[in-house]
Amino acid sequence: MLNFLKKYLDDDNLEVLSKGFSFLVLRVIGTLLSFIFSVYMTNTFGKDVWGLLAQTTAIFTILSIFGCMGLDINMVKYFSQDKNITDSGIYFRSLIKVFIISSLLSFVFYVFSDTIVNDLFIEPKPELLLYFKWILPSIPFWSLTQVSSGLMRARKMNKSYAFYSMAAKFLILVLVVVLFNVTDIEIVLKTYLFSIISISMASIIHGILILKNLSLSSKVNSWAFVKDSIPMMLSSSILVLMSWMDTIIMGVFYDEGEVGVYNVAVKITTLSVFSLQAINSILAPKIAKLYAENDTDKYLKLIKFSTKMNFFITLAVVACLIIFSTFFLNLFGEGFLSGFSVLLVLCIGQLINSLSGSVGVIMQMIGEQKKYQTLIVIALVINLVLTLILTPLYGGIGAATSTVMSLIFWNIAGALFLKNKKNIQTYFIPFGTTN
Repeated sequence: MLNFLKKYLDDDNLEVLSKGFSFLVLRVIGTLLSFIFSVYMTNTFGKDVWGLLAQTTAIFTILSIFGCMGLDINMVKYFSQDKNITDSGIYFRSLIKVFIISSLLSFVFYVFSDTIVNDLFIEPKPELLLYFKWILPSIPFWSLTQVSSGLMRARKMNKSYAFYSMAAKFLILVLVVVLFNVTDIEIVLKTYLFSIISISMASIIHGILILKNLSLSSKVNSWAFVKDSIPMMLSSSILVLMSWMDTIIMGVFYDEGEVGVYNVAVKITTLSVFSLQAINSILAPKIAKLYAENDTDKYLKLIKFSTKMNFFITLAVVACLIIFSTFFLNLFGEGFLSGFSVLLVLCIGQLINSLSGSVGVIMQMIGEQKKYQTLIVIALVINLVLTLILTPLYGGIGAATSTVMSLIFWNIAGALFLKNKKNIQTYFIPFGTTN
């Protein structure tokens, strides 16, 4: 098979396939563990508890992204160049800054947690305080893990990147919560905190082994490095806000059960973005390296190949999710079949977005992070306005439609910018001709 592929694909395309596949395997394992944990939680505790956990996870994810300050993404851009691999100082200085900032964010949120649970929602939700108590302290450690994972991604260590960023925490949760049949939600939350801390420490040790150098001195100014990272952070945080905006606003207007059903539909739909995540995991450092070397022909061919691969894989996955939607939704227990309409809308949206290619990764890796940030800010405004209008009227369908519309906007706008301003074609037209 390898010899057959070598006849038709160059080394860069083969690397995307091989290393992207290794990432995909671990991502599948991580998602399988995530599904096992989710199915256990929904069947053991019910959709109300799952709804509360989903809302807390949204806050956890958003604060973690802000805490990283974009340094996790800038790690990819910086350490993908071989000349920078011995610069351990920028790695350690980034870790220190990330831990301090994310700790402050978690503390501030905790201070105002009473006000948030009592005044933010249509109906007060004091039950969330227990979740905040154990989830908020894990945020600084998860931010550290993301920075270390960025270093691994830069060095094309896709298996390690996938393990730390996607599989490890669910492995611990399944081993402890599911295998020991835990029925106390507070023990589940404590296990979550323990898993994040353990993964964080392991990822930092792994990062040190990669750099083979223990020094705080760096050849670049660490604050200038942060300044260069902020646009990446803003873009990433806005993307995360958009991905969780629907869940947060659903929680404002509807009870935990409705939020739980909606989140399960979203969770199932994430299966359709596997191929994009796998391709992006190796595409980002390769694009950064080829663009820095001004190897235009190679990176254009690589982008074209990656987009085609992503579309056809996404098409196959979306078809399976829709055909077997009843099976997937029933796994989570009674009452989740009502999430089919949300699942359908989100799947169609992901299929449309797959045609645009890896717009965000490409723009950030070629130095157009500020332009990308502008597009994302506009998309966030579109998302927020539509979600606030459509969610109270149509529930989950309205929230899903708002998310899809905003994603379609920034993907298409980004693809058009790259084509018109940089002569880089990221999009793929299945039944037409492209230039």
